[in-house]
Amino acid sequence: MELSPLARERLAKIGELTEEEKYRLKCSRQLGAVLADFFTNKISPEEFWKALKTYKEEGRAYLLPEAQIKLLDTLGLSVSDADFEKRCQAILAVETLKDGADYLRLEQDLKEIGELRRKYRQEMEETYQALKARVEQQVKLASQRLVQQGATQGAAIDIEGSVEVSTKATPEWKNFLARHESIYKQKFKDCQDRLRMKLQG
Repeated sequence: MELSPLARERLAKIGELTEEEKYRLKCSRQLGAVLADFFTNKISPEEFWKALKTYKEEGRAYLLPEAQIKLLDTLGLSVSDADFEKRCQAILAVETLKDGADYLRLEQDLKEIGELRRKYRQEMEETYQALKARVEQQVKLASQRLVQQGATQGAAIDIEGSVEVSTKATPEWKNFLARHESIYKQKFKDCQDRLRMKLQG
């Protein structure tokens, strides 16, 4: 089927960005560079905030929620506490620059994400310690039998090391870990998605 000249012209223009879109893309790339400097500690949280304040003063306030969302996307269950706290504080700092800011609500949402991380680690630690205690009993009994049978010939048995290795090798631990990761990653993603929607406003 032959396309009309008008249809061909429209198709040709689809790949072209407007001047406004080009400008926004350029600004978004600049923001990416500022964020990279923030993540790698090339600039302080204060300097990061000042850079975002300049964007707002220049009429580019639309970059504020974009910055918050990019920061939010770097949060995770395995991020160190220091990095998690730093990024949460940066999200809140950017909120102070927004018109109609909802600082307290945002702070509460970030605390909920922090609480989810705490529960994730606590459940994992409690399960590991309970399983480790059971494995330790088994290893001690096995080592006692070896000693009684004279199989060790005076060699020292590293019970603690054996327990650590054996616990992590058990099907119980591996199954728990896979299930635990899956459940909490989904919960974390759900929290991030809800917060992302609020930030996009």
